[in-house]
Amino acid sequence: MILPKVVSENILRRKKAYIDYRSTREGLEFEKERREHEENVKKILSRESIDRLDESALLSLSENIYAFMWWTRKEYLVDYWIKGAGGLDRLRHYLKELLYSDSSLPERFDTFRRNIKGIGVAMITEILTYFNPKDYGTWNRRVKEALIRLGMDDVSKISPNKLTGQEYASIIKTLRDIASLLRDPEKLPNPDLLDVDYFLYYISMIAKEEEHEPEEAYDHDEIVNMLLNIGKGLGFDVSSEAPLVSGTKIDVVWLAKIGNLGELKYVFEVQIKGSIDSLLINLVRASQDPAVQKVVAVANEEELEKIKNESSSLKILSDKLVFWSIKEVARANNLIEELMEITQRLGLTKL
Repeated sequence: MILPKVVSENILRRKKAYIDYRSTREGLEFEKERREHEENVKKILSRESIDRLDESALLSLSENIYAFMWWTRKEYLVDYWIKGAGGLDRLRHYLKELLYSDSSLPERFDTFRRNIKGIGVAMITEILTYFNPKDYGTWNRRVKEALIRLGMDDVSKISPNKLTGQEYASIIKTLRDIASLLRDPEKLPNPDLLDVDYFLYYISMIAKEEEHEPEEAYDHDEIVNMLLNIGKGLGFDVSSEAPLVSGTKIDVVWLAKIGNLGELKYVFEVQIKGSIDSLLINLVRASQDPAVQKVVAVANEEELEKIKNESSSLKILSDKLVFWSIKEVARANNLIEELMEITQRLGLTKL
């Protein structure tokens, strides 16, 4: 697929904003995380390691794939992959063929898809991208939507899930053309296809948000109710004003009971106005509970920047603290409500 002129113009129009975004705190953290995934996947699937690939290595692989970040029981995924391959030996064999065979990419891709069930297009292409981002790119629904958003109408005919090897080779050529347009002598001299995927993520998520109307004003209780609603929709037990640790009440807690693992908790503090110190103290205290997986600061973009700056020196929070904008919370709440309406209409959930 050749890039139409309008697509090239749209890419170049977005290029500076994308490169600037990469230099923000959020952009740098995202890039660091993706490059860590690249390093990990390369080690797991190296020539030296692939013949020794076992359940533990597959579990590590699953932890580096974005499609499965929210799965709490990744052991189930590993069992599913092994069964879909007809055994661990067959999975090793076809992974090795996919990555190291001298056959053409379309042939290797189609052979893997034909013989290995349970590993879809999005996962295969993400693995390939981390394994060698100079030669391979990611194909999933988000990438497709971003390309269409840029004016690449031809990709609308290609399914995110039923990709052929020939189609994948054609997509990679398109992604390489995009990489050449993103080249910047100072800030991005040698973009690879992981950089292109990052750009398409920016187009589908960040740039789209920038084009929306100004952020609507919500009060504290409205945001708390949205968080409770989202948590319930995702299947968590939820509570507000929860006394998590001595002397601390948390705005919202999502709780899941996972068999023998006990409880997993996600903690949310909402900041509309007032003391950021108080919010951080609550999150620090909450983070000391071993059941707490993440502590989440929820605020508008301006307040989030202040929270990020003030929390940057708190190493105790570095592994657990994440930031969620009110705009994204509102969007997630709308999507959850829409999903609940659909399932209720179908009689799949009780009113």
